[in-house]
Amino acid sequence: MEKSPEKIEKKSSSSQFEKTLVSTFPRICEGCSQLTNKQFFLIDPIIKTTTLGTYIKNANSKFVLSKIIVEDFYEGEIYLLLSLKQAITIGNILLLLDDEAIKANASKENFDADCADGFKEFSNQVCGILDNDLRLKLPKPIHLRLLSVAPINKENMTTVLKEDILNEECLFLSTSLRITGFDDDQFIICVPKLIGEEFFGEIIEEPNKEYQGVVLAVDDSNTDLRIIRKLLGNEFKVLVTDNPNYALSLIGKTHIDLVLMDIYMPGVDGITLCERIKRNAMVEEVPIIICSAHPTQENVIRAVRAGAADFIVKPATRQKLIEKINKHLLNKNLKSTASR
Repeated sequence: MEKSPEKIEKKSSSSQFEKTLVSTFPRICEGCSQLTNKQFFLIDPIIKTTTLGTYIKNANSKFVLSKIIVEDFYEGEIYLLLSLKQAITIGNILLLLDDEAIKANASKENFDADCADGFKEFSNQVCGILDNDLRLKLPKPIHLRLLSVAPINKENMTTVLKEDILNEECLFLSTSLRITGFDDDQFIICVPKLIGEEFFGEIIEEPNKEYQGVVLAVDDSNTDLRIIRKLLGNEFKVLVTDNPNYALSLIGKTHIDLVLMDIYMPGVDGITLCERIKRNAMVEEVPIIICSAHPTQENVIRAVRAGAADFIVKPATRQKLIEKINKHLLNKNLKSTASR
C-alpha cells in the first residue's frame, strides 16, 4: 500500500468555519487512502456562498450527492457533492476493478448498484472522519451520520431535495481532489450558511454584500435563534446569543441597529435587560422589540415602561418581523437626523 499523504496544500482561510473544515482534510486524505489503497490529495480549497439549486443548475453537470444528518446541539443537513464521473471512479476503485476498467465505466457514466454501494462506503468514511474531528473542534456537541447517496442534476434535483433546501444559502467549500492515476476533479462540502455560522457563533460575510442593518437576537432557545437567523439573514446581519449578560456587553462595544429579545430567560429576563440597556446613554436610542410566545397585558405594559419600542408574539412570520424592524429602524433614523 502506498503511503498516505501527510501534508495538504491550502490557501489562507478567513473564517473559523473554513479553517476548521480545512483542518479535517489531512485525516480525510489519510482515511480515504487507506480505504481505497490509492493516494488521495485535497488541494487549493476555496469557499463561496450560493444555493445548491443555483450551483447545480449553473454547473450543467451530473453529480452524486451524499446527504449527512447533523444532530445533537446543531441540527440540519450537510452535503458532499462530487461529479458523477468522480463518484463512479471512487465506487469502482472500491470494487477492485483495474484502472482502465474504472476509466471506461466513468466515461460511460455507469453508476450501477454495486458502484453506488462502493461510493456509499467512501461517503460513510468521510462522514465518520468529519464526525470525529468536529466533535473535538466545535464548542458544542455534534453528531454526523450518513443518510443517503443519490445522483443529482438540474433535471432531477427537485425530486432529490426539497425546494426550500435547494434555495437555502449555503457555504461551498470546494477543493481539487487528486487520486493517483486519475484526472483531478472537485470535492465539495456544502453546509447551509446558518449551520456553518452557528458552529462558532460567527457571521461569515459575503464580499460586497450590503445589509439593511445589524440585528441582535437574545433568546435562551437555540431553536428560536435559528428561526430568527433564517427569517432575517438575507436582509440583516444577525448576531445571536443566549446569554443576556453577553448581550449587554456586546451592545456596548459593537454597532447594533436593533435588538430582538425574549421576555422569559433564566437569570436576567428580557424586561430587566431592556431596562439595563436603556440606562446606557451610548445605546439608549437602539430600538428593542420584546418577544413572547405567551404574552400578557401586564408584560406588554412592563416592556413599554422598561423602554421597549414594540412587543411581538412568537412565532412571528418573516413579513411581520421585517415590517416591525423596518418601522423602528426608520423611526431611529428620523430621530437621529432630527437631533443633528
